[in-house]
Amino acid sequence: MSRAALLAAFDETIAAVRRLQAGALRTTEGEGAGGELARLLGELEAQRAEAAAGQGFDAEWARRTVRWVAGWLPDGELPLLARLGAIVRAAAEAPDAP
Repeated sequence: MSRAALLAAFDETIAAVRRLQAGALRTTEGEGAGGELARLLGELEAQRAEAAAGQGFDAEWARRTVRWVAGWLPDGELPLLARLGAIVRAAAEAPDAP
């Protein structure tokens, strides 16, 4: 895979988060997920910018983020976790992966 594939995986995940924001997602606890989604979006955009600039992928960020999202994301929205996994896979297969 290429850097382009990694950036595309970020773009698809960012788009999914924006769709969830528009849908007024609720957490597993029944509370609005607006704050969580805004934080996730900001982190995704920052990580994408770093990848676009040729900086290394932060695998620890990915592990921490997947665990955090899994803690509040309702079961019906698990495709978002799959999209996060696609970022991790694309990063691992990018030519400059550690």
